[in-house]
This record gives sequence, structure tokens and C-alpha cells, in this order.
Amino acid sequence: MAVSTQDQDQLHHHYVDAINSNNTDRIMACLSDDIVFQTPGESELVGKSAVREWSSSFFEAFHAKWDKTQHAFECSGDLAISRYTYSAQYIGRDDNSVIEEFGKGTCIYRRDEESGWLLAIDSWSTNDAGAEE
Repeated sequence: MAVSTQDQDQLHHHYVDAINSNNTDRIMACLSDDIVFQTPGESELVGKSAVREWSSSFFEAFHAKWDKTQHAFECSGDLAISRYTYSAQYIGRDDNSVIEEFGKGTCIYRRDEESGWLLAIDSWSTNDAGAEE
């Protein structure tokens, strides 16, 4: 079953809105149980427990805002792939320091009969080669 253009945009914006909420529980609702996060310069995070721990720690340290532009979306059966670029701003909660980041990524969604489309993999990298070394 194909995903309509409207549903593609809604899926993308639903996830972006969740991560911009800076609310770990809201993000977790978008993720499959076996979610994989591949974050710049860090070890791969596998499973909701690992992503919850990382996300909670991140949002304790920073208020974050992402702008993500979806450039491609392909669907085949129960899998969908989205390619995006992003800009992000992280404001330190302790000192109000500002970090800006630019990068690109790929999301893989899997359709679950009970929950609908859930994010199975979010893999992103920064455009700053030094940040990933």
C-alpha cells in the first residue's frame, strides 16, 4: 500500500514536531521498539531504552530546535525511507551557550498493524567532518 504525498509530509512533520518538543515521551511514541539511532560521533543506539536514556540526557543539557527538509521519500510495502537535510540549534540549559549544527540523514519507517508507521532507524551525520572524527 503506497503512502500518499500528504501522508509522507505528515509522517515527516509528526516526527520533527516530536523532536522539537524536547519531550522524550513524545519522541518515544514515534519509535519502534527496536529503534536504531546512528548519531554523529557516537556509538549506535539500539532499542527504546538506549534511545530514551540518550534523549533524556540530551534534553537535560540542551533546549534544541531542528529544521528538517525532506528531499526524498520512497515506500515499498511496509517500509518507507526518507532522506533529509537539517539545521539545528542547541542552547545549553546551564550557560545559554549556543551550538549550531548542519547535516543530513535518512529515516527508515516500518508500518506496524497496530500503531501505524513507526521510526525504525534515524541515521544522521553533520556536515562538519571534524565533528565525526
